Amino acid sequence: MGTVPIPLKGNIMETTVHDGDGLRLYLHAAADLQERVIATQHEALLGVAQRMAEAIRRDGRIFLFGTGHSHLLVEEGFFRAGGLAAVVPIFSTSLMLHEHVRLSSRLERTPGIAEELLNQYPTQPGDLLFIFSNSGVNRIPVEMALAGRGRGLRVVAVCSVAYARVAPPSALGKRLDEVADDLIDNGGVPGDGLIELPDTAWRVGSTSTVMGAMIWNCLVTETIFQLHRDGNPGELPLIASLNMAGGAEHNAAVLHRWAPRNPHLPPE
Repeated sequence: MGTVPIPLKGNIMETTVHDGDGLRLYLHAAADLQERVIATQHEALLGVAQRMAEAIRRDGRIFLFGTGHSHLLVEEGFFRAGGLAAVVPIFSTSLMLHEHVRLSSRLERTPGIAEELLNQYPTQPGDLLFIFSNSGVNRIPVEMALAGRGRGLRVVAVCSVAYARVAPPSALGKRLDEVADDLIDNGGVPGDGLIELPDTAWRVGSTSTVMGAMIWNCLVTETIFQLHRDGNPGELPLIASLNMAGGAEHNAAVLHRWAPRNPHLPPE
């Protein structure tokens, strides 16, 4: 391909678009966003990681919930090499996208589902509940936050504050960031696409999954570091890769402790 004379907008000087400019624009914009999100929310992130570590010290759990593409972040947190055995995903295939896209979109706006989902899990007061929802306005994530707080869970919302401010709320009249105990702003723009597409009203290059995974793994790493400083490395709830020497043996010990507390973990 050759070059196409299209003016760039935003923070980029007007110039001619060349092959590879899309790669460069997204890479630099996403990297800048990651730096800004962590730098501006350092204390909030540190506080959440401290609460994660405290929950684990009490043998508590960290529940994760998300619908649609936000479900990918629930998968990211569960039984992942380098991840936490204390993570309990709240799964519902009807709210994912692989079975029926339109049904999933409709269900995440349907009243009453969140309470039924949470009833399936043995939550205890003091457990943490992370809710990933980029817009922060769909009904089920907000209802899940309210249901979790009603059971004594500490609710952590990960969403785009800018998106939530312009997206209309559901009939509940509440947004996720308004009902959570802790808020982590993923820094995304309304509509999720980060890069303006010249001469159109649209944007390309979503960031909610990239940012959510980065935020989550920052928190996991800080949590493990805090637990490691307790001086009991053999008791860390850390999942190891089965492809690494000693990984199976390490995981067997971890599962012996955590599988009884986590219905989705395989038995040791």
